[in-house]
Amino acid sequence: MPPRGFKKDDDYNPYAFRLPHSLQWHGSVIPRVFPSTVVCLAVAVAVTCINELTDINITIPQMLITVIGFVVALLLTYRTNTAYDRYWEGRRLWSNLTVAVRNTARVIWISIREENATIILEKKTALNLLAGFAVATKHYLREEDGCEFEDLKPLISNIRSTLPGFEPLEDQDKVSELVRLGAGPNTLNKLFKRQRKPHERKKGELAPINHNLPLEILLYLASYFAAQSDAKRIGVPAANALGNGLAQLTDCLTHFERILRSPIPVAYSIHLSQTVWIYCLSLPFQFVASLHWATIPLVFLASFVLLGIEKIGGEIENPFGYDENDLDLDDFCNLIIRELDTITANPPPSVDDWIFAPENHPFGPQGVTAEEARKLSLEDVRVLLDTSAQEKRNSSEIKIETK
Repeated sequence: MPPRGFKKDDDYNPYAFRLPHSLQWHGSVIPRVFPSTVVCLAVAVAVTCINELTDINITIPQMLITVIGFVVALLLTYRTNTAYDRYWEGRRLWSNLTVAVRNTARVIWISIREENATIILEKKTALNLLAGFAVATKHYLREEDGCEFEDLKPLISNIRSTLPGFEPLEDQDKVSELVRLGAGPNTLNKLFKRQRKPHERKKGELAPINHNLPLEILLYLASYFAAQSDAKRIGVPAANALGNGLAQLTDCLTHFERILRSPIPVAYSIHLSQTVWIYCLSLPFQFVASLHWATIPLVFLASFVLLGIEKIGGEIENPFGYDENDLDLDDFCNLIIRELDTITANPPPSVDDWIFAPENHPFGPQGVTAEEARKLSLEDVRVLLDTSAQEKRNSSEIKIETK
């Protein structure tokens, strides 16, 4: 699978030579840090030139580096650790979602009895909704409203909701579009203004309309499981497993929303940014007396490192977007879709096809086959099991003595 940044049609060679991380531009925060670093560099150049080329002395004691530097280190450490915890929790939750999808798909495909072709079509449709839940969750976390997406529409195009509180998806899309575009003098601004991430919005600011499509998909799956249970096509253990799968999917969705809607307090982010800027801009005033012209490159490097760490924390705080360092949700969803397609491409395995196959030698490579053993009595089978276990123990003892 090509890494993020490569399209399907790109000539991607996993064994091609690549630059080491220390020399890579793509995926780094250099584009976001460079303008700020240039500002610090300009201040350093101005301060150095004034001190070295004129009689004006604008230095300050270096004690400020020790005091503010300690505070900046603590703030950056907390900021980075907190942001990475949110990033890693998002990855962990998506793993839980994948586990729930796999378990639910397994129970649907194996445990629901196939009485006719209609049942197979129902099962395939339910598995499509499972894949659609993952894709819809991806778009929901990116605050992309509606269902008119190439990767989503084929999986949920059959949804026609009449449940209380849920309008038909076509009407939802129309209302969302009208509200998003609005009317009046601010329409042009809304069209061209970049949609901000949830953690970038101010408190009290309205978020874009974002219907909870994943939750609605779970309601459809719940109705399907209830119908199968009423028709006596699944037993109680399988019904409980399906219910637990839906509960786990709901739990993952709710925890995703917690990461999405509960950013790091804006006061903390603002104070950190202001402190880092004060520190970086004060460096040339403290360095120039002892370092002279070397102040310029040292301030540039120090500013690049500190501002870069701050930007990294802001980028991974919400790991569900399109940034290079965000989680690759597209690849996660494609993996789920491929796995479910592979499952449905073959009928559920029959016990006779693999247990009583001629290649199955349950008592050892040289023992009788399962097909031959099924004709024996219960006592004879137990004797074969005991003999097989004894031979394995003897073989292990011989290997140990040889070593």
